[in-house]
Amino acid sequence: MIEKKKKNPLFELFMRLVMVVVIYTVRVFLYVWYRPKVEFVGESVKSSRLKTPSVLIANHTSMLDPLMMLAIFFHKRSIVVAKDQVEDPHFSWALTRVKCVIPCDRFNLDTEWALIAKKELEKGNSVIIFPEGKCRYDGLLNEFKTGFAFLARSTGAPVVSVGLDGIYKFGHRTRVIVDDAEKIERVKGVPSSKHLAERSEYFRQKVWKLKQKALGVAEAPVLPVAAETPEEVQA
Repeated sequence: MIEKKKKNPLFELFMRLVMVVVIYTVRVFLYVWYRPKVEFVGESVKSSRLKTPSVLIANHTSMLDPLMMLAIFFHKRSIVVAKDQVEDPHFSWALTRVKCVIPCDRFNLDTEWALIAKKELEKGNSVIIFPEGKCRYDGLLNEFKTGFAFLARSTGAPVVSVGLDGIYKFGHRTRVIVDDAEKIERVKGVPSSKHLAERSEYFRQKVWKLKQKALGVAEAPVLPVAAETPEEVQA
């Protein structure tokens, strides 16, 4: 039987300290280079320091979106990350040493991430989720997976919708629009899949309008419901 190689505690401590330095450095870089302009358009949320542990959802247009969300909502937060990325050798050295990361298997049925996310909310930490599950580059939104709605409904945590313009260019101020916190009624037992799908589509449309506002679009074009939204054409 092959024994697993034991981790050196001193090395692990050193690497965690390195990650703390990296996290703060990245945050400073994002604020200096992209100068995010955050606008709170609702009444219940007026600061990135959320008073209540919440489920934060946003559109996903760029690989920098997660870093920007972590930089803005910097205090008491965790983020759901694809398990395959956490296990990728290019990223695992960092992601496995960052306590705020919640791995989620996006290709198979996975409930463990929700249990971890529930514990984070109970500890007072908000949870950042990109319900599309992947980036979309053609301007539309993918279907929102219902995991965030299940988490919010089962815990009673409010959902805070965020629209990102997804533009990360030097000289452009990245715009972030944050709306009100909104609860999905809490029920006992397992929520019906139909209701979760309806709530997910509701928030998808909400995030779509916030994204258009972030892009400076005066009147948001109609976004087809998920079932009628065409698949993104791969280049």
